[in-house]
Amino acid sequence: MDVHDERVNRAGVRLLVKRDDLIHPEFPGNKWRKLKYNLVAAVDQGHDTLLTFGGAYSNHIRATAAAGYYFGFDTVGVIRGEEHLPLNPSLAYAVSRGMRLTYLDRATYREKRSPPVIGVLREVWGRFYLLPEGGSNALAVRGCAELPAEIVEQFDVICCPIGTGGTLAGIAAGLRVGLMRTELKYTRQRARR
Repeated sequence: MDVHDERVNRAGVRLLVKRDDLIHPEFPGNKWRKLKYNLVAAVDQGHDTLLTFGGAYSNHIRATAAAGYYFGFDTVGVIRGEEHLPLNPSLAYAVSRGMRLTYLDRATYREKRSPPVIGVLREVWGRFYLLPEGGSNALAVRGCAELPAEIVEQFDVICCPIGTGGTLAGIAAGLRVGLMRTELKYTRQRARR
């Protein structure tokens, strides 16, 4: 989608926006890209519960709750900080999609990836597929790497907001694959001459 803005026009720049927010209303854009291969892995590994981490306003928490609802997983959201009632709209939405919430004080939350913290979570919640905060892991990067190939317009620069960095890492990986394909095609053409 072209963005028409006088400041951009004066600078002689064409600004395009990729509307990944339209992928799905409940897990839009990079959230779906980060989740899709993780959901496949969870099924392949025989999991029926997803557990993930986030702040009280986390879009990743919301998206994981939606994915659980639509794809038949139980979900657990480990929230940074103390419980505050009534729940804010993000957490209320997650609960409405069946997510069970638990809270970690900030000091413990900083250690959330440590074996002792994960061990306690497993004791409380049983067996689960662990999604990192923000959903960023190698499978998330794989999903986000598909994004550049979907851009049909020529471009010089891609701008991307950064939280955990998984989306940007995926875009960079996808661009490298595209560049390698272009270089391979160019090399083959030269070899044929």
